[in-house]
Amino acid sequence: MTVANEQIAESSSKGLLNFRITVERLIELLDLEDDDEYGILKPTEYAFKTAMKSIVEAYDVLGGNFPKASAATDDRGSITLDWTSLKPDRTVRLFCPFSQEQPVDIFHHTEDEYGVEDIISSPTLIYWLHWFNET
Repeated sequence: MTVANEQIAESSSKGLLNFRITVERLIELLDLEDDDEYGILKPTEYAFKTAMKSIVEAYDVLGGNFPKASAATDDRGSITLDWTSLKPDRTVRLFCPFSQEQPVDIFHHTEDEYGVEDIISSPTLIYWLHWFNET
């Protein structure tokens, strides 16, 4: 029983650590300069709130299975969160646009397949992060 409890606690703390790393990476984007010669660097408020809401809701469901993501902006202030795995070869990418005029998208691919979905709610992201965690 003690071993099982330790494994649950270890898994749970790993998910929390991955979530914290992802949140920290997202918050770091707010420290970027407003823009440079290539465009906007700092994310828009809409993109930031959308990304944060999505990962908080995903963590609430995934808990200890939450994978860490990298975060980046584009030249319009949109945010992309990437979950990448080498074994198995899988990627899930959450695209949070700079404004609500564009849809939030989830890209997912392996060596053999590729797809894009407009995200309507958090269960879509949660589904693809479950898929990402499959071995």
